[in-house]
Amino acid sequence: MVNMKNDLINISELNVQDPFASIFPIGTETLASIKQDMETNGFDPVFPIVAWEGKNVVVDGHTRFAAAKAIGLTQVPVLFKKFDDEDDAVLYSFYIQRNRRNMSDDDILRCLEMLDTIHGAPGKNKEGDARKMTRKAINEIRAKELGVSADKVDKARKVLELGTDDIREGVNSGEKSINKAFQEMQEIRRESGELKGKPTTGLGGATRYIQSLGRYLKELTRVREGGWEDVSQEKALADLAAIKELIEG
Repeated sequence: MVNMKNDLINISELNVQDPFASIFPIGTETLASIKQDMETNGFDPVFPIVAWEGKNVVVDGHTRFAAAKAIGLTQVPVLFKKFDDEDDAVLYSFYIQRNRRNMSDDDILRCLEMLDTIHGAPGKNKEGDARKMTRKAINEIRAKELGVSADKVDKARKVLELGTDDIREGVNSGEKSINKAFQEMQEIRRESGELKGKPTTGLGGATRYIQSLGRYLKELTRVREGGWEDVSQEKALADLAAIKELIEG
């Protein structure tokens, strides 16, 4: 991924297509906000659209592209990048977007499936490497890539592998959390006799919650005592909002 060049080109010369457009779907509110800002201040060239050189396919900046097109801009700043192949371009698109957002559960489910398609799920790797690794090891790798716990990756993977279409769609639409979808899936499997045993009472989860909250508050207190200067208030509030969504989900 070298030999980059930045140009102002006609918006009609750019192409939007999957899988890039569907990695992180455009949010309605985000699009409206960017459109409003763009109408007032124009397209900020500091944040150009990233396109695949030689193909003119938008790899990053789909929301900016949609906003520019909606307000009638005819030219937009574009950073062209070379990629070895589609997988290389998809991974670039994933990582650059993941680093600037809080991943929702539908993002996690969709991106886990995408990463497994590229690198291989347990026992299904096209290059054979994943077959030599345990499921736990692969889940830990995916957890680091997604920025979540290995336990959440394991539940998400089981939802992908064993969940009904309705359960998976519930997560993809944002109506259900991965944890709720996993619990519903397990209950269906119990009712069918596929899964033995009774559902847990939740006591273990409550205990883990109390312990985790205690550790979090203790560490947060240490950060406060050491000074908040390098802590982004915007990021902290976004994290609190994510915790609220997790509890409500």
